[in-house]
Amino acid sequence: MAEANVSNIEALERFRSSLLLFLERSGHVLDEISDEVKRTRIWLQTEQKLKLQHQMKRQLRELEMLEQEMFSARLSDLQQKKTGQQMLLNKKRREIRELETTLRAVAGWLRNYDSSVETEARKVEKLRQNIDIDMAKGLTYLTESIRQLKAYASGDS
Repeated sequence: MAEANVSNIEALERFRSSLLLFLERSGHVLDEISDEVKRTRIWLQTEQKLKLQHQMKRQLRELEMLEQEMFSARLSDLQQKKTGQQMLLNKKRREIRELETTLRAVAGWLRNYDSSVETEARKVEKLRQNIDIDMAKGLTYLTESIRQLKAYASGDS
């Protein structure tokens, strides 16, 4: 029978320890990614949409007040006040258009969320399964190999 030279089992044990650390850290990172995907969806569906809708209502009320002030200035025929009011009115209308654009963008992000973000999130889940299943099997195999090599080196075959 040919004799094997088993001299550095410690290197395998260090590798096993490093692999355990990698599996633990990668699991935490993949969990964070999954949580962030969920938080982003909730943020888009609720928080961001509601915030923008409240801003829009406030801006529309302010616009209405400015239009009333402009109407009053036209009736009183104060040219200087009309010019300032018109500038404020134009500014407010621009702000409302920007909010409308942002609302449409958020709605578009929500529509495309499944096809863009969830597609990538599924890849993360597949990686998670590989780490949880395949790497765990590899770790078990490595542990058993170390045990057998120690037994062989000590002559307890």
